[in-house]
Amino acid sequence: MIKGNSGIRKTDVINRRMFIIGAAKIIIFMGIIARLFSLQVNENKKYLTLSDKNRIREWKLPPIRGDIVDYFGNIIAGNLKVYQLHIIPEQVENFNYLLTRLKTILNLSDKK
Repeated sequence: MIKGNSGIRKTDVINRRMFIIGAAKIIIFMGIIARLFSLQVNENKKYLTLSDKNRIREWKLPPIRGDIVDYFGNIIAGNLKVYQLHIIPEQVENFNYLLTRLKTILNLSDKK
């Protein structure tokens, strides 16, 4: 290895090695800081959307209900499909046209 009589002293070798190790630590630390900045600032929208999609799941399941009957078998409360349509006149461009279209789609008479 290194002899005591050579032109290079042990302290110089140790100092050089410590400088190289210190520089490598700084380079690695700066790389980690740059990657964290990239993830948190530059790609913020992407990961925010991914986390919302992971957190929120919407499942539309129809309720399963049975009939409520009395002692004699008469139905007190049963299942009946009911649909509601809400129209806000201020948000409709042509209200008369909308009513005419709904009348044809739903097969309604003029009286209804």
